[in-house]
Amino acid sequence: MPPAGLPLASLGYEPAELAAMMANLRRQAAAEGIDFAPRSAASLLVNTHRALAASAWAQVEVPVCFEAFHGAIFRANFCEDRNIGDPAVLRDLAVAAGLDAARMEAALEDDAGEAALREAAIEARRRSITAVPAFVFGGSLVIVGAHPPAALVQAAERAAAPR
Repeated sequence: MPPAGLPLASLGYEPAELAAMMANLRRQAAAEGIDFAPRSAASLLVNTHRALAASAWAQVEVPVCFEAFHGAIFRANFCEDRNIGDPAVLRDLAVAAGLDAARMEAALEDDAGEAALREAAIEARRRSITAVPAFVFGGSLVIVGAHPPAALVQAAERAAAPR
């Protein structure tokens, strides 16, 4: 993905097919209480790498802020249609989540964010996680891909059951 991102139209779908896919995504998200922003062929498919590196860094270095920051990145990207590849947007999200934005930016510049992201990728491979979303229950039960909430509840119950 180029740093500036790409329009969704570059994915090669016919306009009607893309519109149907986006409508289906919004419907499924709405069923779970998530209000995804509308998307069109002109909408930007953003480069999320910097945001993912920042999130991985926060998870390691400032875990108390991780959940708020990671959630803010998700909402900004999917619900607010903000460009999380833009350093200014990422900075605003970091500050709102309680992170020291200057410290985060320094970590991204000196590759600490990249290192944290690499470690997360290594851990994902170790757990046989090959796609997102992926859910880990009880430290060992891994479910990869989108599944109905009931299936995830069953997995959590299995993982929590006494052995």
